[in-house]
Amino acid sequence: MKRYQQGRWLQAGLAGAVLLLSCNVAQAQKEGDGSFFDGLLGGIDVSVGGFVRVENAFQTGGENPNNQNGNTFNGVTVARMPGVPVPGSQALSFAVPNPLLADTTTRTGIDTSNNWSNYHILRGEVETGIRFTSDLSLIGRVRAIYDPGYDDFNAHSVDDDRGGIDGGDKALYRSSSPNYFEYRPEGKSHANPLEWAGQNYLVYFPSLFFDYNHGPLNLRVGNQQIAWGQAIFFRVFDVANGIDLRRHSVLDYAQEEYADKRVPQLSIRAGYQLTDEVLADAYVAKFQPTIYGNPNTQYNVIPVQFTVHDRYGDYDDKFSYGLRMKANYGQWGFQGMAVRRWNPDGVFRWTRSGVDKNVPSSNPLGLVVNTLNGGNSGAQLANTPFEASPGGVYSAEEWFSYAAAVRLDGVAGLNAAVNDFAPATTNVLASPVDTFAQAHNELDTFFIAAGGSLRGHIERKYFEENVFGLGVSYVTEAEPGSVFDQIIFNLETSYTPDRTFTSPDLGQNFLTQDASVTALVMEKYQRFSQSFPATYFVLQAMHRNADDLFGRSLKGYGGTRTSSPDGISSADYVVFAAQQPFPNDIYRAAIAVLYDPRGSILVQPGVKWKPRGSITIEAFYSYIEGGFAGNANKTLLSTVDFADEVTIRAAYQF
Repeated sequence: MKRYQQGRWLQAGLAGAVLLLSCNVAQAQKEGDGSFFDGLLGGIDVSVGGFVRVENAFQTGGENPNNQNGNTFNGVTVARMPGVPVPGSQALSFAVPNPLLADTTTRTGIDTSNNWSNYHILRGEVETGIRFTSDLSLIGRVRAIYDPGYDDFNAHSVDDDRGGIDGGDKALYRSSSPNYFEYRPEGKSHANPLEWAGQNYLVYFPSLFFDYNHGPLNLRVGNQQIAWGQAIFFRVFDVANGIDLRRHSVLDYAQEEYADKRVPQLSIRAGYQLTDEVLADAYVAKFQPTIYGNPNTQYNVIPVQFTVHDRYGDYDDKFSYGLRMKANYGQWGFQGMAVRRWNPDGVFRWTRSGVDKNVPSSNPLGLVVNTLNGGNSGAQLANTPFEASPGGVYSAEEWFSYAAAVRLDGVAGLNAAVNDFAPATTNVLASPVDTFAQAHNELDTFFIAAGGSLRGHIERKYFEENVFGLGVSYVTEAEPGSVFDQIIFNLETSYTPDRTFTSPDLGQNFLTQDASVTALVMEKYQRFSQSFPATYFVLQAMHRNADDLFGRSLKGYGGTRTSSPDGISSADYVVFAAQQPFPNDIYRAAIAVLYDPRGSILVQPGVKWKPRGSITIEAFYSYIEGGFAGNANKTLLSTVDFADEVTIRAAYQF
């Protein structure tokens, strides 16, 4: 492993040298007399800039529990109590424990990782502007990222356990190391235009568009991001693009306001200045979804005991469009939007595994299931959401613990899997349950019958929706220089009728609910000393009635390892941030705080140092407490509680 990492870092160093050489050539061309570009392009105005940056996030928390090597049940001995399958009110009842077949289990063959770093990449970025005429320009930004890898899960390490893992994309679930960058929906080989990715590298164009300005008209055509909203952590009007979570998830520098996260889309965007006060802004864009971290990568949020079948290939030809109107009248500002979009976050539900693999007959329960199905239980399991393979869920304790952590209902989820996929499920003796105890017994029954664990299969689908928004802003006037002068108030609200959510039971019938989001933002620059530039402050508050900041239905909140979720009626969040430049802007100190009053908090202090104009060194610490007031599964941030870390970024800009 050590030699492997050294080889990867050698490749990273060579890549960095190539990028740095390219930067120096570009810098020389930019600072020269222009003869190179003038001779090649006939006097067309060209500008080039960019940076090379090393980024490291040093782990001070723990391993990601959603990955095989960070699973909280690794090395933990858990007792399993199967039930006695006797006739019940619906089919079979597992309410009666069967101590004769009880056993204990651990997650076998899977070691716990011991990484010192959550994140280490080499990034290079080049931006070019080509002005053809006074009205027409071409703007392009290309970004290249290389990640050498970590101490990660090797799927072949469990090949001796019932033949290993079978279902899902081979590059994501059955490879010797995780795939850090490729987005691989089923049936779609190149899902993101102008992006080229491999297991350890990513090259793409965040921007490549023609920009036309003539009088009151601004027209942009090409690959671009549309930033209608700019807020720390919060998104109300910022609905045009999905979010790319493959790299540093939501844990990048908060005050960069999603600038590095929006998924670019092939779009046409038109802005028209109707009057000096009124602007119309509209777009039409090819639908591109939010991109979650791949299985077993550092910030993966979907537990890898479950295989995801992303159906984006069925939606690749869809388009979203929207209109925003902005007006400013003195101290007041107003805006409104209407958007018809495919929700980029997607929704999830149980799906057929398609894996024809028998449960082993080496245990009495597996023998019974095979015998009742003519020795071929695999044909039945292929039509259920499960496969009898390693790296899945090994016990009812693990099932309920992870269901609660991802805001799902473990009992209802079992019933949905049984009912929605009958008769295949009933043919292997599965049955709906009435109580938590019955569910516990039935789950342990089938984990034992499967020879250790069952892997679940879910699919990701997408739905169209309308989003309407209104906003009003006001700038205060008081004694110049006073605390109450020039405070910017922004109140924004959005409403989505019949938004589709993942149901807490992962059932075939998705959950629909009218969703509203309201945010109040107060911003202020205040100078406290003539020796220092003004300090920037922002205070934000958000109220959501249907989902949390991650898009999960609030109805799945509140579960535990021993109880089903009871949900919460609404979610509220508060953000405070401040930024203080030092004289000559050589240093800049900042802090950002995200607080969930139900009992979780993220605190992110940071500092930026520019020892010279072309070099920048940044450091920030992300401290996350996911549950300091009762049930952590009723708070937002328990999902990323593991990711306490110190991030350092060193960049050379040209």
